[in-house]
Amino acid sequence: MFHARTHWFKRRGEWPEQSRRLCSVAPLYNSCYAEHVMTGLILFFYLSALPPADSIGADKSANAINPVDLPIVYTSVDVVVKQPADGIEPVEAGRLQMDSTGARTVLDAVEKLVPGAFLTRRGVMGYGISTNGTGGITVRGVGGQPNTGVLIVVDGRPDFQGLMGHPLPDFYDFSDAAKVRVTQGPASVLYGSNAMGGAVEIEPSRPAPGYHTSLRTGLGSYWTTQNKLTHGGAYKSWFYQLAGGVSATSGDRPSSRFRDQDASLAVGRNLGSHWKASLQGRFGFFHIEDPGPTYAPLNNSYARVGRGGYGVHLDNNYAGMAGSIRPFGNFGRHYITDGFRSTDSTNGVRGVETFFLSPRLQVDAGGDFQRYGGQARNATSLLNYGEHHLHEGAGFARLKYAAGARWILQGGYRQHGHSLYGSMQVPEASATFRIAEGYALTAGLARGFRNPTIRELFLFPAPNPKLQPESMLNYQATLSAHPSRSLALTATGFYADLKDQIATTGRYPNLQLLNSGAALNRGFESTARWSPSRRVQLHGGYAYLRSTNLLPFVPAQKFNSALDYSLRRATFSLSSMTVGKRFANTAKTARLGGYTTISARVSMPVREGWTVFCGVDNLLDKRYEVLAGYPMPGVNATAGLMIHF
Repeated sequence: MFHARTHWFKRRGEWPEQSRRLCSVAPLYNSCYAEHVMTGLILFFYLSALPPADSIGADKSANAINPVDLPIVYTSVDVVVKQPADGIEPVEAGRLQMDSTGARTVLDAVEKLVPGAFLTRRGVMGYGISTNGTGGITVRGVGGQPNTGVLIVVDGRPDFQGLMGHPLPDFYDFSDAAKVRVTQGPASVLYGSNAMGGAVEIEPSRPAPGYHTSLRTGLGSYWTTQNKLTHGGAYKSWFYQLAGGVSATSGDRPSSRFRDQDASLAVGRNLGSHWKASLQGRFGFFHIEDPGPTYAPLNNSYARVGRGGYGVHLDNNYAGMAGSIRPFGNFGRHYITDGFRSTDSTNGVRGVETFFLSPRLQVDAGGDFQRYGGQARNATSLLNYGEHHLHEGAGFARLKYAAGARWILQGGYRQHGHSLYGSMQVPEASATFRIAEGYALTAGLARGFRNPTIRELFLFPAPNPKLQPESMLNYQATLSAHPSRSLALTATGFYADLKDQIATTGRYPNLQLLNSGAALNRGFESTARWSPSRRVQLHGGYAYLRSTNLLPFVPAQKFNSALDYSLRRATFSLSSMTVGKRFANTAKTARLGGYTTISARVSMPVREGWTVFCGVDNLLDKRYEVLAGYPMPGVNATAGLMIHF
């Protein structure tokens, strides 16, 4: 994967728009010899493609690296949450509307729109944590339970629980998000550990010029409600935005209530024509009850979690370079009825600068450092797990070169250091060949890794401080076709070799965590998007996965489809998701059946700035389970109102 950015000014005095494409590459071999060979090959391709010295200053506009002209690489998918300001529906393949799905969280929408992504869940709302917690997202079968193999990045900062190493999916409400980018395949060159299987990057919304206030409120089955109030403004060189929300449900089963409260703040200022500073912060608290599986129901089992995070951004933009430096932090407190208590934090800094060395050559260079950890105890068993902290840092670089009219070469390298594991080398490379106008073939390889979490090293169920990082080598090829403005197609084949996976061996009480797991994941993905008219859009995707060690609850096949239809005043959306059979436990002795769910949604403006909406999930009232023993709700509906002024 290569992170490319191009910056331009629409008019003098306006902060430039920024466009990014994450393009896929894939991993290199673990052996030191193979890494040196591949690094040499990347350097060879780069040097052999450089123009003569006397032509560097010449006009190369015909071969300039421009996101509009590049063939689309489908390892990353941009998901547009909100309609552009000019009201024009985006036609770029891979930019999918999330709001039309009726999703309640970012990860919920990602699952509905990205065929290679799958999310566990256990009820109408609330993913939960601890033993029966869900919300674990896997990409191409990589992620883990809980999810420590797919990284969540919020406003440029990695977001995970400092002790457990996994994100808290109940906090990722997309009502104030502007865009979500899903990277399928290793993103470790850019983000390091936990991005072994991919990354979900959430970018917050920013106010348009002027002052704006919006209210979104809805009520549905099981007294499920979501409410969000947002106010923001942009005037001259300043902007600010405040948001607060409450989500709750009585649950579709006894003892399955959920309530979440969150608030966010963003403020920023342009420091002249080349620099901009901003501060973002968010805090939330949720209470969730676990009804337990139907064969062993629970009563008064709940968890309470409070979490927050902040980021300070200092961005620059010049004619030949652009980038940012971002100190950040995350912190949280967990309270679970089984006696577990913990506090955790992550603090770090991250900087990236992009250099436009010529119209055809672009280089990213950056570094990051973070310290994470916390303390934990069990108030019931009086077991004190102590306080533990680890730190890591890295420098990384990426290169993108347009070698003529048909070839684009990309490469990246990360030198990663860890307080326990020392130095690690993480390379990636890819090449794109433009077959014809609108048709391109991309092939690449990349390396991903995941460091053991503090829980696995020092806490439970059977801590092992001698654990080593997991690793993954990913190879893939993508054929993309964009024969017309209204039609876009992709087909991707991938092969991933996972080694040193951390697995729990033995039987209680003689459990042990070891690097004893391994898997070969092979698969195929395809996507299609067709807009036969301005009023109609069709899109769908299919994913097939074959693994020698398929994780529990991960399907071997998944199919997504959606129809969006716009009338003069109303919009109608119909979407479906078909999921194949899955293993129901870690021992792989039982299976869960496949299922198909269909959702419908209608929205209609009733007056200027006022829009009513109604949605129905599980339209066919299917009975199915995502987590064994947790039947999902049947047909359920929600309706509400959106006000903008």
